[in-house]
Amino acid sequence: MGSQRLPGVALRGNMHGGPAEAGEEPQPEDILMAWLLWLPHDADVAKAAADEVARIDLRHPIPEGAARLRELLLQLVERPLSNFGRA
Repeated sequence: MGSQRLPGVALRGNMHGGPAEAGEEPQPEDILMAWLLWLPHDADVAKAAADEVARIDLRHPIPEGAARLRELLLQLVERPLSNFGRA
């Protein structure tokens, strides 16, 4: 399976759980949640996360939000969702 990503999706949210103001960047946690929900049920989450980390690593310098998203994705590589109860 090739790497998958959400084409053209812009998520909006803030740290208080409400909608973001126009022009506000999406939070890395919101992006990760949408990405996880978008993956097919039978996807290899660790591999897909590793592919996304590799994609982020192509950027120089890595923006702060992307660096946080990279950290979150690496947690999925190191501790796949099957360890969290996903079959």
